Amino acid sequence: MPHEVVNGVSLHYDEWGAGHPLLLLMGFGDGLDAWANQIPAFSERFRTVAVDHRGSGESEAPAGGYAIPQFVDDAIGLLDRLGIERAHVLGYSMGGRVGQDMAARYPDRVSALVLAASAAKANALNLYSLRASAWLYETYGPEAAAAFGPLISFTHEFFDEHLDSLTDRLGEPVLEPMPIHAYRGHVEAIENHDSVPMLGRVAAPTLVLMGDREWLNPMTDARAMLDGIPNATLRVLENGGHGFLWEIPDAFNDAVIEFLAPLTP
Repeated sequence: MPHEVVNGVSLHYDEWGAGHPLLLLMGFGDGLDAWANQIPAFSERFRTVAVDHRGSGESEAPAGGYAIPQFVDDAIGLLDRLGIERAHVLGYSMGGRVGQDMAARYPDRVSALVLAASAAKANALNLYSLRASAWLYETYGPEAAAAFGPLISFTHEFFDEHLDSLTDRLGEPVLEPMPIHAYRGHVEAIENHDSVPMLGRVAAPTLVLMGDREWLNPMTDARAMLDGIPNATLRVLENGGHGFLWEIPDAFNDAVIEFLAPLTP
């Protein structure tokens, strides 16, 4: 799998398709494989690039440097290495935080922005869930933290349909577990992030995308981004929670493509 050394760190990435570039920025704890439900749809229209943030997936996990601004610089450095001057950016959850800061700091590099299930600043429930998962990870291991994940991501209906399979996976070894220092670094990156003061500098057309069952980053968080970003619109998908890109992938993919298609050179 391809890697590029950016800012002294080996970053794992992959790309598919051709056309105008689309950069995918995943959320906390997951690698680029988590975009599996999106890649086929997006790569039909875009040169689709996904990257593992430092410390996650197959990217290197250095001793330090875990902060949203650093993740931005890593992503920009990767685009430079790939010869991409300007790209659409789709950030999910923590990846949306990276996307906001990227569009504010490097407005000439972002042609359109999608912020999915994200926020400009962590709310108290978000902070508790991060600290609880970090405590589970450090005390009982990555499998314990993984058991906590579905509670954040999925709706009641998803549990109704998948309870047995979710239960069967309890305790399964985690593929590519993050080192504890990197896991803690990602938690602190979100805890310390606040893009509210710079939202007005986001020039790219922006879609704030969320599910109607979202509870981790609810409508109040969406409104803060909509109020701060000059050219932002909201779309709410039915029957979607925080993990709507996995639970209702077709609706998620269609919403992203419908927004980006008229903005694509």
